[in-house]
Amino acid sequence: ADWVILSWGWQRRILALAAGASGALALAPLGLWPLMVIPFVVAVWLLDGAAASTRVSQLRQAFAAGWWWGFGYHLAGLWWLGFAFLVEADKFAWAMPLGVVALPAGLAFFPALAFALARAFWSNTGERILVLAVSLALSEWARGHLFTGFPWNAYGMALAEKLWMAQSAALIGLYGLTFLAAI
Repeated sequence: ADWVILSWGWQRRILALAAGASGALALAPLGLWPLMVIPFVVAVWLLDGAAASTRVSQLRQAFAAGWWWGFGYHLAGLWWLGFAFLVEADKFAWAMPLGVVALPAGLAFFPALAFALARAFWSNTGERILVLAVSLALSEWARGHLFTGFPWNAYGMALAEKLWMAQSAALIGLYGLTFLAAI
C-alpha cells in the first residue's frame, strides 16, 4: 500500500492505468469478477496518496489519478470497438484511434470527477470506502445518462457475470451493482 500511496510522476500514472485495466478482466468475455477488487483497492490507495499541501492540489492529484485509472479501465474494456472499423477498412480504418483511444480518454473524465469528488470528502476512516463507492456510482450514472449516454462497461457489470448477482439488479439496478462492486 505504501508503494502506491507514495508513488508520484509517471510511476503513479502507470500504476493507476494498470489498476484500471485490471478491472476490465472482470468483464465479459473473461468474467473474472473477483479481480474487480484490484482496481478499487488501488483507487483507495491512490486517493490516500493525493495528500498535497493545498486542497486544490489534492483535488488535482485525485482527478489525475482517476483519469489514468479510468483510461486504463476503458482502454482495456473497449478494445473490441476497433473491430468495427475493420469491417470496411479501406473506408474506416483511419478512425480506429478515435474509437480505441480517444473514446476511452474521454470516458476517463467520469472516474476522474468521481475521484475528485471522493477526495473532497475523504477521511482516514473506513467511511472513505463508502464515499468512493457513492462517487463512482454517481459518475457511472452520469456517464450512462449525460453527455455520452454510453453505459457499457459499468463497474457493476462485473457482478452481473454471475446469475445470482445479476438477479439483484432487478432490485437495485446497474448503478446499485456498481455501488456494491466498489464497496
